[in-house]
Amino acid sequence: MRISKEHDVRRNEILDKAESLFEVKGYNKTTVNDILREVNIAKGTFYYYFKSKEEVLDAVIDRYLEIALERAEDVKKRTDLAPAEKLIQVILGLRMGEPNSGVIEELHSPENALMHQKSIAGVVLRLTPIMKEIVNEGIATGDFTTPFPEETIKIMLTAGFTLTDEGMFSFTQEERQRLIQALFYSFETLLGAKKGSFDIGFERIN
Repeated sequence: MRISKEHDVRRNEILDKAESLFEVKGYNKTTVNDILREVNIAKGTFYYYFKSKEEVLDAVIDRYLEIALERAEDVKKRTDLAPAEKLIQVILGLRMGEPNSGVIEELHSPENALMHQKSIAGVVLRLTPIMKEIVNEGIATGDFTTPFPEETIKIMLTAGFTLTDEGMFSFTQEERQRLIQALFYSFETLLGAKKGSFDIGFERIN
């Protein structure tokens, strides 16, 4: 138990320092040697925990994904929320679970395209099963009528992340508000939900 705890502490220390370096220097400009100096460990120690800098990147992103997944699981289990409200809560939870602004800025920079792609792919693939269960619940209660629950969730998440990516698109505040409103309208349409079911999601984001 003690060994396991010490292992986790050292691993998280490496991740904390690496994340700070990714934020300040950028992922591509950060080297394994930079991380070694920050943590003050030997190269052999680093490779005991991680096979490469890319594996460190994956682990940093996974920590943020775990926050989003835990929140989504909690929302899914709630019995006081309608299916549409659950999906809205999960989407809002994604925003709350994002890394700090410096890391977000790094994710959006061209040189960190790999980091950004991995974060989006990770969210879509790992969150889809949870959101699919919520959609199936909505189908059972008559709130949704889509014949493609899993595919619809993937379309919703991918479209949402892509179109609101400031690294890819530049919108005015008004354009952004209309886009988010259109996204929630699209979610409503794709799911075959009652008109206005997702209006509250737009209101909460704005």
